[in-house]
Amino acid sequence: MVSPAPAPPTPVGLALKTCLALTGVALAVRCVLALGTDVYFDTAYYWQWAQRLDWGYYDHPPLIAWLIAAFGIHGTALLCGVGTLAAVWGLARDVYQSREAAWRAAALWSVVPGGMVAGVWATPDSALLLFWTLSLWALWRERWLWAGLASGLALLAKFPAVLLGLAFLVTALKLKRLPRGAWGTGALALLFLAPVLMWNARHDWVGIAFQLRHGLEGQGGWKTLGEFVGGQFAFGGPVLFPLALVYALKGPREHLLLRMAALVPLLFFGYASSRARGEVNWTTMAYLSVCIGVAGMRRPWQRAAAFSGLAVVLAVTLHLFFPVVSFKRDTALWRTHGWDVLSALSTPEKLFPQMKPGDVVAVYAGNYQLASQIARYAGVPVGTAGLVRFSQYDVWPEPHVPPGKDVLWVEEDGPLPPEALTDRFEAMDEVVELEGTFQGRRLHFFRVWWVRGKKP
Repeated sequence: MVSPAPAPPTPVGLALKTCLALTGVALAVRCVLALGTDVYFDTAYYWQWAQRLDWGYYDHPPLIAWLIAAFGIHGTALLCGVGTLAAVWGLARDVYQSREAAWRAAALWSVVPGGMVAGVWATPDSALLLFWTLSLWALWRERWLWAGLASGLALLAKFPAVLLGLAFLVTALKLKRLPRGAWGTGALALLFLAPVLMWNARHDWVGIAFQLRHGLEGQGGWKTLGEFVGGQFAFGGPVLFPLALVYALKGPREHLLLRMAALVPLLFFGYASSRARGEVNWTTMAYLSVCIGVAGMRRPWQRAAAFSGLAVVLAVTLHLFFPVVSFKRDTALWRTHGWDVLSALSTPEKLFPQMKPGDVVAVYAGNYQLASQIARYAGVPVGTAGLVRFSQYDVWPEPHVPPGKDVLWVEEDGPLPPEALTDRFEAMDEVVELEGTFQGRRLHFFRVWWVRGKKP
């Protein structure tokens, strides 16, 4: 007896299977990237924070350091990434009262390039995206206590979380409705932030002042604004970014809070980029509500947004593991491979045959990124010296170097050790070179100087 042919899948069933497949592929890619690349230098910097837990740091509030101390680098990124995905699903389900729409929103978010980066390398964005979504969800449901808790944690992750509060106020003004419970939400969020403000006050407001200077001071103009817009096509998605503007300006009135949660960050950082060169990742939280909005649009737009985002993610991932195209300066490969060669600095006597074990007690570098990578891979005390950007290393005390002991100076394609360092020592010996490679390509070229004899 011939079995009857199976019925063709319905459009809804096919859409759900597509969403599940996209989400599964995105999670697999995150695991491959996390396990197959070196520690990103900013992540190594935050790992250094986790070795000295505090209420604040020069660049950002402390939550990322606390999470790395509790869950490790990869654990923090993956947990925050999966948690954000689940929160997007829950918020979209409540917005549309539909599980299928929730899966569409989750699938869209899973392939947003900016969200992918935050789910692989632990940065303040990793925590911000999670608690921004939870806060937005609680505000949507008018659960004021939960909104206050989530908003407070978002502020502990990154100062731009305050933009969600601004989006809520804009929504309240447009609707001419400010619920009484919202005042408690704001008070609770500020209570979370109070210890961070106190830390900044004790340290001349270095963290907050840096964020204002970094975001609003510099040489901006049409060029930097154009870089910002171009970065959004890459980091938000070549289709999702235009849809973000459509949704934010023309979306359903009942989605006003979600639309403002997208529009306010895009406008604020767009303005900031016209004043100074910014970072493309600053607007990533805007795409959280955009994915929910696009989940309610026509299916062709959903498919275009999802598969174009996936194409960007897969193209970059393939390049990171199987680079075929050569660039004059391959920033993607440079940031993700070849840093493990710095582990040789853990046994400097093997680099310098005349050196005795224990002679070197610290390693100095010309910037905080390199110093952090040395600390991560070599496990030695580190510091920065010379004309470098102010960082947390300037807040912490320098490594203790007793008289007569030595240090190393490491720089990538850089100059000789600065006089600010060498003037404190008796002599400077020969240089050793280290090459960080990946699949036969030289990505890093480090010079290591032996700086001998700390003066009394």
